[in-house]
Amino acid sequence: MRAREFSRTSDAGQAVGRSCPVDSVDALIQTIDSVTARTFQFCGYTGLFLAIMLVMILVGHDGLSPWTMGGIIGTAIATFLGLVVATKIVLGEERIIYYHHEIAVVAATALFLRLLHQPVLPYLDITVLGIGLFLSCGRTGCLLVGCCHGRPFRWGVRYGEEHAHAGFTPYYVGIPLFPVQAIESLSALGIVVAGTSMIIRGAAPGSVLALYVIVYGFGRFCFEFLRGDPDRPYFLGFSEAQWISVVLMSAIACEEAIHTLPLFRWHVTTLFLVVATMIGSAVRRHLRCTPTHLLFRPQHVREIADAIGFVLAAPPVSECVLRGASQIYVGATSLGIQISADLIASGGSSIRHYALSCRYGLMSPDFVREVAKLICLLRHANRVPQIVEGNGGVYHLFVPLS
Repeated sequence: MRAREFSRTSDAGQAVGRSCPVDSVDALIQTIDSVTARTFQFCGYTGLFLAIMLVMILVGHDGLSPWTMGGIIGTAIATFLGLVVATKIVLGEERIIYYHHEIAVVAATALFLRLLHQPVLPYLDITVLGIGLFLSCGRTGCLLVGCCHGRPFRWGVRYGEEHAHAGFTPYYVGIPLFPVQAIESLSALGIVVAGTSMIIRGAAPGSVLALYVIVYGFGRFCFEFLRGDPDRPYFLGFSEAQWISVVLMSAIACEEAIHTLPLFRWHVTTLFLVVATMIGSAVRRHLRCTPTHLLFRPQHVREIADAIGFVLAAPPVSECVLRGASQIYVGATSLGIQISADLIASGGSSIRHYALSCRYGLMSPDFVREVAKLICLLRHANRVPQIVEGNGGVYHLFVPLS
């Protein structure tokens, strides 16, 4: 009997389309997308309004030119929108990645100030606080619509089908997720409050810029371990945002070392802590017998969810055997995990049976338990499964449905 493999399933909207007229489903999705977009835009516009108010107040306090700050605001908005358009042209879809926009806006602002022969650091101190306030409101929008969400947690925010239709990760519908967007929003707001206090107290130019990059970079590095959205790129086990955090924090430390920026020794200590965490995490992962960091990486969780969706939508193994079919439907992931599914009726109750194996070798019992935990999290509301070791490296997972 031949096994038919699958690595990705069709999107969640097709399941709805089988039971509803296509026109009705399209209209519903368009309505949901419109509401979601308006919610996110409202938070963005609110953040922009508050940021403009803040920077103008601080410019007046420091005796700087409001006309120059007005030019900075225009430059920042044009840079932000230009990068959004460029990203959409290149990738074919709209993506707003905070670090990309922060770097672009700060670079464009510094260039604008150089061209006007204005002092760079005093204005950049104020500009980054406006960026931080805008980010704080933006992350609130992320929390409301479900983007940039966290990983599953024993408590947290739950998103519904309406969020999935608007782009939320569909296999996390109804599952509590750590509210990492809210934590980042509060963190950014705290940095803004601290930086504003420093400016009012007459901190040296560049101090607030350094504070923002170091503190936000440290927080963002930590927050990335809690993220669960699958479209986040990774390199050598760490996300793009984590690498950018390290690079920017290192740049600030170098500028402080050559006295371009005011020197704060705790900035270097914070950078050292982040680098040590990266090295420690890499060594720990290398020595760990069970690579759970790969198993629970957001991209692999999506692969597991797609594989489960594929085998549950296919005819059960027992039905294929009874019909004498020549193939069994098997879902597979990039780690080589292979999953097939069957439904067992026993005494008026039902049991979902999964067969688990790995094409790259035998799985350890600990690894199998982690896979079983993930399957039950995604499909069976954290029910407690029974795991039975079979022959040839195959494990059987039995999950009671009723």
